[in-house]
Amino acid sequence: MKILMLCTKFSLSENDPWLTNELADSLQTAGNEVTVVCLDWFGKPNAKNQRFTTSTDVEVESLVPVQIRSPFQLVSRLVKWTLSSFSAYWSVRRLMKQKRFELVIGFSPSAVMALPILKMTGRSNVKSVLFQWDFFPHHHRQAGLIPSNSIFFLATKLEELLIRRFNIVACMSPANENYLRAHYPLRTSQRVCTLPVWGKAFPLPKIDRELIRGVYGLPKFRPIVVFGGQLIQGRGVEDLLEMAKLAHEKNSQITFLIVGGGPLEALVKEYIDQGRENLVWIAWVPRQEYLGIIQSCEVALVCTLRDVDVPSFPSKTIDYLRAGLPIVASVEKTTDYGDCLVSLGVGVDVEAGSPALLLSAIETLLDDESKMRSMKERGPVAFDENFEVKHVASRLIQIVKQS
Repeated sequence: MKILMLCTKFSLSENDPWLTNELADSLQTAGNEVTVVCLDWFGKPNAKNQRFTTSTDVEVESLVPVQIRSPFQLVSRLVKWTLSSFSAYWSVRRLMKQKRFELVIGFSPSAVMALPILKMTGRSNVKSVLFQWDFFPHHHRQAGLIPSNSIFFLATKLEELLIRRFNIVACMSPANENYLRAHYPLRTSQRVCTLPVWGKAFPLPKIDRELIRGVYGLPKFRPIVVFGGQLIQGRGVEDLLEMAKLAHEKNSQITFLIVGGGPLEALVKEYIDQGRENLVWIAWVPRQEYLGIIQSCEVALVCTLRDVDVPSFPSKTIDYLRAGLPIVASVEKTTDYGDCLVSLGVGVDVEAGSPALLLSAIETLLDDESKMRSMKERGPVAFDENFEVKHVASRLIQIVKQS
């Protein structure tokens, strides 16, 4: 099957793959012909358009979004959102003359790729699948990223239009499916299915736990709780820091480790600058190095935004399971993510916005050696059985052929 993947994130380094890299490679390895057009939304400002072929023969076009410098952030953001899909459109149009695509795969938010989606979908000879991970613009509005009612209204109508163009909409969990049906007017002929977030199985780097802790200035004997990921709105950074503050005030032996950077890293710097030594921050490391670091920790932390109704299923879960880390999650009450952790036997959860309860859940888990041992053993098994990319890719093709 000839497949066109439209996305806004695709790693240019095969040693540091993202989810789209892993899906494209898995589909290609299964005998399909995959082409990727990536509008590199989070690329460096001085980046250039690139065309290359991966080691698995996936053809990739990485494009730079349209950006302007303006004293008004809203203007810059509007220009980027409204004009960037033009470059992707021209690439897709050229590729269509070279290949007869049979399947197009898109990722939310669809508005970023509006023109290519309009070009590729609605064709009788091309099937289409949308991975609905980011419920734009509802989540963005609740996170304070869309302050204007008029912009929210226009973004909502555009996203609804584009979602209705796809034959199949894939959500990460049943709660995501319910939210989709409740907030977006779907066509009666559209199929909605569940396809979980994924990762690729590979041998983890062997580590010397004591050596790694020494290299990164981590305490040798204290329990370490790690939070890995971008420091951006929607990741519950404020709850994490408030919890760390509570732990510091009660002289807890727990050390918190944050691995990642982003717009909210100033909050982390401020916390550290206030003289509290129970939190260590590592801005960024390559993927393999990251996997080594988290293996030296006891517990993994997932935090999402309080006071939102959009159910999430954080992708950082994959590496945590792969490394056999018990997970403690602070998540919105509308999600079924916590239920999933409990049913798989790999974690526990509390409702977002309760730093004290979150700290208590971590302490309780650390004190239960039997449960900790069981979760460590279950993590890699749960990953292989439920989230390995080859299973997801196979299921995706099966659903497409049945539609």
